[in-house]
Amino acid sequence: MKALLLSVSFLALIQFAHANENAFASTSSWIDTNNVLISNSQNPDIARKDCETTMRILSIMSNDKIVFQSMCERVTNPRCNYYFCYQLSVKALVITQPMP
Repeated sequence: MKALLLSVSFLALIQFAHANENAFASTSSWIDTNNVLISNSQNPDIARKDCETTMRILSIMSNDKIVFQSMCERVTNPRCNYYFCYQLSVKALVITQPMP
């Protein structure tokens, strides 16, 4: 469920990037997106697999106009709901298209 919500939020980012394509046309830098905490109360493997599944979804969503670079790392954060917690960090790169 968390992976689905994260995917939907990144789809919104893609639409934002396409809407502002001219604003990004002069730059080719990575855009930091929000970090997401993924946790599980019983098993660290479940939290890790959820994080890795979300990374694969983002990799599939990358295309010729936007590329996602994501990383999962185990963290201790007071905002985590449970003890076993991973942080998904995502960067997006908007690919500039050559002007005809």
